[in-house]
Amino acid sequence: MSLPKELQELQDKRSKLEDESHSLKDEQKKLEERAKALEQKIMEELRSKNEEARQNISHLESRINDLEQRLGQITQETTTNEPIDETASQTPNLEATEGVSVEINPAVVEDSAENSAAVMSVNDSSPAAERGDSESHQDNEKKKHKFWEAHRY
Repeated sequence: MSLPKELQELQDKRSKLEDESHSLKDEQKKLEERAKALEQKIMEELRSKNEEARQNISHLESRINDLEQRLGQITQETTTNEPIDETASQTPNLEATEGVSVEINPAVVEDSAENSAAVMSVNDSSPAAERGDSESHQDNEKKKHKFWEAHRY
Protein backbone atom coordinates (compact mmCIF):
# COMPACT_ATOMS: atom_id res chain seq x y z
CA MET A 1 0.00 0.00 0.00
CA SER A 2 1.06 3.44 -0.73
CA LEU A 3 1.60 5.98 1.94
CA PRO A 4 -1.00 8.49 0.72
CA LYS A 5 -3.62 5.75 0.57
CA GLU A 6 -2.83 4.59 4.11
CA LEU A 7 -2.86 8.15 5.31
CA GLN A 8 -6.29 8.68 3.71
CA GLU A 9 -7.66 5.56 5.41
CA LEU A 10 -6.34 6.70 8.77
CA GLN A 11 -7.86 10.15 8.27
CA ASP A 12 -11.21 8.54 7.38
CA LYS A 13 -11.08 6.37 10.51
CA ARG A 14 -10.19 9.44 12.59
CA SER A 15 -13.07 11.38 11.03
CA LYS A 16 -15.49 8.55 11.82
CA LEU A 17 -14.22 8.42 15.41
CA GLU A 18 -14.61 12.21 15.73
CA ASP A 19 -18.16 11.99 14.35
CA GLU A 20 -18.92 9.18 16.79
CA SER A 21 -17.41 11.26 19.62
CA HIS A 22 -19.64 14.25 18.70
CA SER A 23 -22.65 11.98 18.45
CA LEU A 24 -21.90 10.46 21.86
CA LYS A 25 -21.39 13.92 23.39
CA ASP A 26 -24.74 15.07 21.93
CA GLU A 27 -26.47 11.98 23.28
CA GLN A 28 -24.83 12.49 26.69
CA LYS A 29 -25.95 16.13 26.71
CA LYS A 30 -29.55 15.13 25.83
CA LEU A 31 -29.57 12.47 28.55
CA GLU A 32 -28.17 14.93 31.12
CA GLU A 33 -30.89 17.46 30.20
CA ARG A 34 -33.54 14.74 30.47
CA ALA A 35 -32.16 13.68 33.87
CA LYS A 36 -32.20 17.33 34.99
CA ALA A 37 -35.82 17.74 33.81
CA LEU A 38 -36.84 14.56 35.65
CA GLU A 39 -35.08 15.75 38.83
CA GLN A 40 -36.95 19.05 38.62
CA LYS A 41 -40.25 17.23 38.10
CA ILE A 42 -39.53 14.98 41.11
CA MET A 43 -38.71 18.07 43.20
CA GLU A 44 -42.02 19.70 42.17
CA GLU A 45 -43.93 16.54 43.11
CA LEU A 46 -42.17 16.39 46.47
CA ARG A 47 -42.89 20.06 47.12
CA SER A 48 -46.54 19.46 46.30
CA LYS A 49 -46.73 16.45 48.62
CA ASN A 50 -44.92 18.36 51.38
CA GLU A 51 -47.35 21.27 51.03
CA GLU A 52 -50.28 18.86 51.18
CA ALA A 53 -48.77 17.24 54.29
CA ARG A 54 -48.30 20.70 55.87
CA GLN A 55 -51.95 21.53 55.17
CA ASN A 56 -53.07 18.20 56.66
CA ILE A 57 -50.93 18.84 59.74
CA SER A 58 -52.33 22.35 60.06
CA HIS A 59 -55.88 21.00 59.74
CA LEU A 60 -55.19 18.33 62.37
CA GLU A 61 -53.63 20.88 64.74
CA SER A 62 -56.69 23.09 64.31
CA ARG A 63 -58.99 20.12 64.94
CA ILE A 64 -57.00 19.17 68.05
CA ASN A 65 -57.23 22.74 69.37
CA ASP A 66 -61.00 22.73 68.78
CA LEU A 67 -61.36 19.40 70.57
CA GLU A 68 -59.19 20.58 73.47
CA GLN A 69 -61.36 23.69 73.81
CA ARG A 70 -64.51 21.57 73.69
CA LEU A 71 -63.06 19.25 76.35
CA GLY A 72 -62.18 22.28 78.48
CA GLN A 73 -65.76 23.56 78.17
CA ILE A 74 -67.19 20.17 79.08
CA THR A 75 -64.83 19.88 82.04
CA GLN A 76 -65.77 23.39 83.12
CA GLU A 77 -69.49 22.61 82.79
CA THR A 78 -69.04 19.40 84.76
CA THR A 79 -67.34 21.21 87.64
CA THR A 80 -70.04 23.89 87.52
CA ASN A 81 -72.82 21.28 87.58
CA GLU A 82 -71.37 19.18 90.42
CA PRO A 83 -73.60 20.72 93.13
CA ILE A 84 -76.66 19.81 91.02
CA ASP A 85 -75.39 16.26 90.72
CA GLU A 86 -74.90 16.12 94.50
CA THR A 87 -78.55 17.03 95.12
CA ALA A 88 -79.60 14.39 92.62
CA SER A 89 -77.46 11.82 94.42
CA GLN A 90 -79.12 12.81 97.72
CA THR A 91 -82.57 11.95 96.35
CA PRO A 92 -82.14 8.20 96.98
CA ASN A 93 -81.19 9.01 100.59
CA LEU A 94 -84.42 10.97 101.00
CA GLU A 95 -86.33 8.12 99.46
CA ALA A 96 -84.77 5.63 101.84
CA THR A 97 -85.16 7.73 104.99
CA GLU A 98 -88.43 9.53 104.39
CA GLY A 99 -90.30 7.05 102.20
CA VAL A 100 -90.39 9.41 99.23
CA SER A 101 -90.76 7.72 95.87
CA VAL A 102 -89.53 9.10 92.58
CA GLU A 103 -91.42 8.74 89.34
CA ILE A 104 -89.69 9.25 86.03
CA ASN A 105 -91.69 11.11 83.43
CA PRO A 106 -91.08 9.28 80.10
CA ALA A 107 -91.84 12.41 78.06
CA VAL A 108 -89.07 14.33 79.83
CA VAL A 109 -86.62 11.46 79.42
CA GLU A 110 -87.42 11.18 75.69
CA ASP A 111 -87.11 14.95 75.24
CA SER A 112 -83.77 14.90 77.02
CA ALA A 113 -82.57 11.92 74.96
CA GLU A 114 -83.59 13.62 71.70
CA ASN A 115 -81.79 16.80 72.67
CA SER A 116 -78.70 14.83 73.68
CA ALA A 117 -78.76 12.94 70.38
CA ALA A 118 -79.08 16.20 68.46
CA VAL A 119 -76.10 17.67 70.31
CA MET A 120 -74.00 14.53 69.84
CA SER A 121 -74.77 14.29 66.11
CA VAL A 122 -72.96 17.56 65.40
CA ASN A 123 -69.31 16.61 65.12
CA ASP A 124 -67.74 19.32 62.96
CA SER A 125 -69.56 22.43 64.07
CA SER A 126 -68.44 26.00 63.90
CA PRO A 127 -67.52 27.86 67.11
CA ALA A 128 -70.87 29.70 66.93
CA ALA A 129 -72.72 26.40 66.70
CA GLU A 130 -70.62 25.04 69.58
CA ARG A 131 -71.75 27.97 71.73
CA GLY A 132 -75.33 27.15 70.72
CA ASP A 133 -74.74 23.52 71.69
CA SER A 134 -73.31 24.64 75.00
CA GLU A 135 -76.35 26.81 75.67
CA SER A 136 -78.64 23.97 74.63
CA HIS A 137 -76.77 21.66 76.99
CA GLN A 138 -77.20 24.17 79.80
CA ASP A 139 -80.93 24.40 79.00
CA ASN A 140 -81.16 20.61 79.20
CA GLU A 141 -79.38 20.65 82.54
CA LYS A 142 -81.83 23.27 83.82
CA LYS A 143 -84.77 21.12 82.67
CA LYS A 144 -83.31 18.10 84.46
CA HIS A 145 -82.73 20.15 87.58
CA LYS A 146 -86.33 21.45 87.51
CA PHE A 147 -87.57 17.90 86.98
CA TRP A 148 -85.66 16.61 89.98
CA GLU A 149 -86.70 19.59 92.08
CA ALA A 150 -90.36 19.04 91.19
CA HIS A 151 -90.20 15.32 92.02
CA ARG A 152 -88.00 15.61 95.07
CA TYR A 153 -90.84 15.98 97.58
